[in-house]
Amino acid sequence: MRYILVVFAATVACIYAQSFKCPPKDGQYEDPVQCDKFYECVDGRATERLCPDGLVFDPTIRKINKCDQPFNVDCGNREELQPPRGNNLCPRRNGFFAHPDPAVCNVFYNCIEGEANEITCTAGLHFDQYTGACVWPHDAGRQGCNPGANTQPQSQKPLLDHPRWCTGLVPNAGTIVSFSLLHASQSAPQQIQRPQLTMAATRSSVLAAMLLLIPAAIVDAQFKCPKNRGQFEDPVQCDKYYVCDEGEATEKLCPDGLVFDPTIKLVNKCDQPFNVDCGDRFELQPAQGTTDYCPRKNGFFSHPDPSICNFTCPKPDGQFEDPYQCDKYYECNDGRVKEQLCPDGLVFNPASKLVNKCDQVFNVDCGDRKELQPPRPIGVCPRQNGFFPHPDSSICNIFYNCINGRELEMTCVAGLHFYEPTGTCVWPDMANRQGCGSNANKKLNDGFQCPKNAQKMDKNGQIITHPNYPHPDDCQRFYICRNGIEPRQGTCDQGMVYNEDLQRCDDPENVPGCEDWYNSSETDRDA
Repeated sequence: MRYILVVFAATVACIYAQSFKCPPKDGQYEDPVQCDKFYECVDGRATERLCPDGLVFDPTIRKINKCDQPFNVDCGNREELQPPRGNNLCPRRNGFFAHPDPAVCNVFYNCIEGEANEITCTAGLHFDQYTGACVWPHDAGRQGCNPGANTQPQSQKPLLDHPRWCTGLVPNAGTIVSFSLLHASQSAPQQIQRPQLTMAATRSSVLAAMLLLIPAAIVDAQFKCPKNRGQFEDPVQCDKYYVCDEGEATEKLCPDGLVFDPTIKLVNKCDQPFNVDCGDRFELQPAQGTTDYCPRKNGFFSHPDPSICNFTCPKPDGQFEDPYQCDKYYECNDGRVKEQLCPDGLVFNPASKLVNKCDQVFNVDCGDRKELQPPRPIGVCPRQNGFFPHPDSSICNIFYNCINGRELEMTCVAGLHFYEPTGTCVWPDMANRQGCGSNANKKLNDGFQCPKNAQKMDKNGQIITHPNYPHPDDCQRFYICRNGIEPRQGTCDQGMVYNEDLQRCDDPENVPGCEDWYNSSETDRDA
């Protein structure tokens, strides 16, 4: 029976791969059953692709490479994955994985193409594989952890939870994945103990942030190699080191934000500052960061907005609106708060009884919560989600339903206009839009006028947005009614006549009454 189920699952996956049909628009599209498989569509032809082992496909990413870490992607029902190609430390070739010894909960591995990079959590934290981050032990919920693996010396005071514990996430902009804001007492600093590093933390500080922001100074002293070969630290600058070859020293710098650790046995000895005891090597190179989030190119930094941690849960559990930003809300779990954002274009509705309280703007009274996240427009969608009018202000009966950046064109019933404040089609006097149909209902020189309140259907019963009508006396000519109301004249190529049933030009023998159109026209001209 087990063998039959395996064969059936493989058969279903194969059928999906063969039957995938590309949408009209070129791009990359997810496989309906396998989360790390996707299809690249060019001119309507699909090429099956696989993400690197350990990564999964995220159709919402606006980058060329849409393969991301599993904890950043909602796979939904796409539960299948390619067979793993890992090793002891890397169960898959890419990803963040826990230490193979379940008792070691503060060490994890960042695997990149099968190469494991060992990382140690901040003292007192455990690695959570579901989020790829270091969190408090009760949040990680791991069993069998060795309590002595990451506790601080008995001589130090114990770490204290802030009474309003909070975690802030920064959008991925460059090298940032995520980080936590760890706060001590607002009134008096507590000592936060890290391996080989003790720093005082106040309400606005994060571990190692002070060290990262110390300005650099110029060292004029000539370095002498202690050995003929090897890498050796600079005596005063923690991110500078020297590579010695045959006794000759070459000065090197770690990437901005990292510092040199002479105790590492790896070739690359540059590491995060909180993992290194710099001792008296206090100086650093000038900061090269370009954003408020990243004052240096690498590292963990406090959120630039301290108000992120000012929110207090009114109840231990639930979702609560931000007082200023309508698409921001806070999720409280046992009194602990986590900031969340609605998808771009939607806003938070505290009155909703649903689990997902993000809703269309016209369904929510934001009141004084007037701020919104920066828009992420694409094509005709000013925001990723919502109902938006046609970009041409004279076209008032067409609008777009945007879902995660993909637009669906919709047409109002004849005679109605789209009204953005309600997201519905209403009578023109209620919509009160200016410049609508500036050429609507006008007559052409030959007297043709688009029929009023007349909808033309195709063979499938769908309303034709721009219907055509035959000329009463000329088989080669026809009329086009843009949006059903704006008349224009069209002409078929020489030798062709207009076919009303097909709504296009056709051979004369296929159109009753126009079979001899060109012969009779030539006869009339000769006469």
